Amino acid sequence: MNSDARNILFDRMGFTPSEEQLKILDDPCRYKLVAGGVRAGKSRLASIYLVNKILESLADGTANPGDTYWLVAADYERTRAEFSYISQDLAKLSLLGDVTKPINPGTITVSGLEPPILIKTKSASDYKTLAMESPKGIVACEASQIDLESFWRLQERLVESRGWLLLEGTFESSLGWYPERFTAWQSPAIQKTEDSKSFSLPTWSNLALFPDGEDDPEIQKMLRDHSNAWYKERIAGIPAPPKGRVHEMFRNEIHIDDVDYVDDYPVYIWIDPGYSRASESAYAVMFAQVIDGQVRIFDEIYEQEKIGPEIVQMAQMKSWWGFADKRGAIDVAGTQHQAMPSQVEVWLEMTGLYLEPIRVRITDGIERFNTFLKVDPITGSSNMVINPKCTGLISELGGGPNPFTGRAQVYSWAMDKEGNVLGQTPRDRYNHAVKAVTYGLISEFGYARGPNELDREAEVSYWI
Repeated sequence: MNSDARNILFDRMGFTPSEEQLKILDDPCRYKLVAGGVRAGKSRLASIYLVNKILESLADGTANPGDTYWLVAADYERTRAEFSYISQDLAKLSLLGDVTKPINPGTITVSGLEPPILIKTKSASDYKTLAMESPKGIVACEASQIDLESFWRLQERLVESRGWLLLEGTFESSLGWYPERFTAWQSPAIQKTEDSKSFSLPTWSNLALFPDGEDDPEIQKMLRDHSNAWYKERIAGIPAPPKGRVHEMFRNEIHIDDVDYVDDYPVYIWIDPGYSRASESAYAVMFAQVIDGQVRIFDEIYEQEKIGPEIVQMAQMKSWWGFADKRGAIDVAGTQHQAMPSQVEVWLEMTGLYLEPIRVRITDGIERFNTFLKVDPITGSSNMVINPKCTGLISELGGGPNPFTGRAQVYSWAMDKEGNVLGQTPRDRYNHAVKAVTYGLISEFGYARGPNELDREAEVSYWI
């Protein structure tokens, strides 16, 4: 479809694209990510994008009867705006067939072919809805709110059809797979090899609401009233990762993999016990295996306000529990008695598993953990990978929101207002899963440095 014909159709739909929107519409990449500011018109652009793709397929003869397109979001309600816009646009083009009233799920039919082209809503929270079909194209609505595993499933669905994918959303924070993917797809090398590209769609690009662009008084007010990080994320559509993560080497794209329990390998059970919601602590139990030299953390228990026997019962419900050879390590504090049996005693009595108590110097524990985040230069694989369902550990590393609060709560260094690290000891918060893994790594692999070098330190700090 030539640009003149497309402009005529856009005019009929009442859509006048901005310069930023045209760049997204015209770019030939198969996979696109649009990071939009609030009220930037992401939903409108996404609906136009999908309708335009259908029109192009009809114009060039590549449309097939029964072609299917998806609108996917974390839940059905988040597809409502796009569903409504698409229905209105197709009606203006005299291409609208039937439209369901509900959107959970919902279907729009496009007239002109028999059987007709279908546009369906899908919920990423129900993996069964992301199966059985291979759509010709997918719009992921508010994509920053779906998880990494759902993104993988969307990619899988497009393999057979060689279909396209448009991810659109606003950064809720600059942690997690969505901002990481944005940054990766900014690379010209990755754009070329993966046929992928990311775009910022700033709030001020919506000239219908902000006619003066970035100089609009409302935009300038938000710039004055908010932090630079908030303005970059929520208005400019640019990630602003928080500074001071203890384990800055962690990357979702590198360290998260769909690993699961494998028969005939020992299961390592690594524990840091905690309890109180008030102190933002957690009882963290990490389940890992070591296969071909790679540490694979395939599951976790990450709970608040549950005591040891309750946690043990949750562990014993794991499908592999009765079959696997098990070994364990725990914070040395797990040997303490506080008017009740110690955690070591609880696990030993209920499971027969002895947990090795580990006392770790903080800086040495950090160094040992970081050695397992390194990537093998030959294989390109990390020394440690984590299943995406381990949301507690991933949140502490800065890969996603805290599973209890939904906020970014990351194991971090103390920082001054200029962003400089204060002292040599991180804040002892949001680190229970990290500590559990560290105890296990040191129990199984030892320190990253020799004992003589350790002994030369006169002043050291320990986790407590």
